[in-house]
Amino acid sequence: MVQILYGKPVAKRLDDISSEVFQKYSKEDKKPHMTAITVGDNHASLLYVSRKEEKAKELGVEFHWIKLDVNTTQKTLEDIVIENSKNTDGLIIQLPLPEHLNQEEAINCIPYHVDVDGLTAHNLGSLFSNTFKLIPATSLAVLELLKFYDIQTNDKNIVIAGRSRLVSSPLAKILSSKGYDGNVTVIHSKTTNQKLYTQNADIFISAIGSPKLYDYSYINEGATVIDIGISSVDNKTYGDVDTDNLDQVVNARAPYPGGVGPITVSALFLNLSNLIKFN
Repeated sequence: MVQILYGKPVAKRLDDISSEVFQKYSKEDKKPHMTAITVGDNHASLLYVSRKEEKAKELGVEFHWIKLDVNTTQKTLEDIVIENSKNTDGLIIQLPLPEHLNQEEAINCIPYHVDVDGLTAHNLGSLFSNTFKLIPATSLAVLELLKFYDIQTNDKNIVIAGRSRLVSSPLAKILSSKGYDGNVTVIHSKTTNQKLYTQNADIFISAIGSPKLYDYSYINEGATVIDIGISSVDNKTYGDVDTDNLDQVVNARAPYPGGVGPITVSALFLNLSNLIKFN
């Protein structure tokens, strides 16, 4: 029988750790503080930030949501990031940004000590030099899911679909490092015959953002499938993996929704708790 890897119990474990830190460092006149910036009205982005806002209230964190117009200029965005970084414990720019904005430049305006998503060049560089203190929240969520459900990675074939800085790059680095010891392959839109890779994967992690892109025919029998992708069609959100007949093939799967998503939000606040301790 297939094992469903639900995110809620994993998130609860992380919340308990974060809450203890927040309570310790809270003062009568000041609570831990997080700032989120969105540009435009991307449905999936707004959904995720609203969940972060709810989690902040649950954990006793002050949450400041700055909603910018889709036509916001690069300079305006960067000025807002720099100014609001001065008075917060953690700041995120919700991705993706509108096409006219330079994502790299905007993210790197965030001082590393409030970069709660771990996406600045400084923090990613630390990740790849093994001196890191933070792991990007989505990647951390996947690692915590694997740990909680005792999914073994040692000498396993791990295929990651997608090549974003949010997921594939950090995960490929960490899952192939000592302690995890996985055999990691990254596939993407230019990969020909993706089934050649996915059908040999012991663990398949998809972070493409294309609705129901992978059906059961892509999946190795007995594999573990983790669906991170999120996409919006007609104001409805979907994962990357089509679950029709999937349970006849896999050994375990993290569903969308209800899998990695809840953990990602909690992982973000775990990062916030670490920033507060480190600083």
